[in-house]
Amino acid sequence: MLKHHILTVGISLFTNFAKARNCQVDEVLKQHQAVSKYLRDDPRRASAELNSLDSRTGFLNDAKSIHVTLVFTTTGLGKSAASLLEKELKFRKVTVHKLPVRGFDAPARDCTPEFAAREAVAALTDLRQRVTEHVARLQKTAPTTLIELNSTGGFKAECAVLYELGRTLRLPVYYLHETFKVSIELP
Repeated sequence: MLKHHILTVGISLFTNFAKARNCQVDEVLKQHQAVSKYLRDDPRRASAELNSLDSRTGFLNDAKSIHVTLVFTTTGLGKSAASLLEKELKFRKVTVHKLPVRGFDAPARDCTPEFAAREAVAALTDLRQRVTEHVARLQKTAPTTLIELNSTGGFKAECAVLYELGRTLRLPVYYLHETFKVSIELP
C-alpha cells in the first residue's frame, strides 16, 4: 500500500543551522550550499520535518516507497526551506509533491495588530483549503493510498489547523517534539 505524508514546512533547518554556526537566521539564506550539506550530513538533527518523517517511516534507513507533499508558505524562507527539503528527499528516492500556500512575509513588528490578525487568518484559511483540495485529489487518483498528516513543522497555528483538518477528514496526524525520540499519533 502506498503511503503519502503531508508535511507542513517550517524553518527548523535554518534555525538549527544558525545555532550550529553561531549566526543569525537571516544570514543563512546566503549559505545555500552549506545548509544543503548540513542537511545531507544529518537530516534528523538538521530538520524537524525529516526527523519526524523518519521517526514515523524509517525512510532514512530503508528505501521504502513513500510519497511526500511539502506544504510551504510563499515567503522567501518558506520557499527556500521547501526547496532544500525537496532536494534531500529526492536524493533519498522519495517522490515529492509541493503545495505552496499563502504566507505572511511582513515582520509582525512592522504591522498593526489588526493587519497581522487579518493576514494570519487569511494564510491559515488558505492552508486549510489547499490541503483539503490536495487530499481530495490524492484520494480520487489513488483511493487505496494511506494519507497521513505530519504537523511537526511550521508555526503552532499551522499545526493546529492541520490537526483539525486530520480530525475532520479522519486522517492520522502525527507530531514529533524535539525532545522525543519517536513521533506520536495525536488523539
